[in-house]
Amino acid sequence: MVETDVPTPFKVAKIHPQMVSRGKKGASLFRTDILGATVQVVTEGGETNLHAHAGSDATWLVVAGQATFYGEGDKVVARLEKNEMLLIPRGTPYWFESSSKEPLVIMRFSARAQNTPDKRIDYTERKAKPREVIPDEYFQG
Repeated sequence: MVETDVPTPFKVAKIHPQMVSRGKKGASLFRTDILGATVQVVTEGGETNLHAHAGSDATWLVVAGQATFYGEGDKVVARLEKNEMLLIPRGTPYWFESSSKEPLVIMRFSARAQNTPDKRIDYTERKAKPREVIPDEYFQG
């Protein structure tokens, strides 16, 4: 991507997250009142808890590695490889983890429902997880 002066209202984002050796690290790429995009790097210990987003639909896109998504009862919903996506409608319980030795780099694109609070609903306990950031190492794609 060539760096340029981007006129308002356009936004340019670079997928260049900091890498972790353990846990998870996320970064917001952009957000409007309706649409948002984030990128996460997930390794061992970076799995999420069973939860849902009450007011936003989301698609998840694997950029590198492999992700396994689970629904209620830890039922496997999808195992995604690079360039594969999953749609999760608002209010749908899920959790995911990195399921390969390679770090998972995954993007989340979310769209907020108008006039609906976008609160997170935790179905299992949300635990603090240790994170080990790799200094000066960023995903290159």
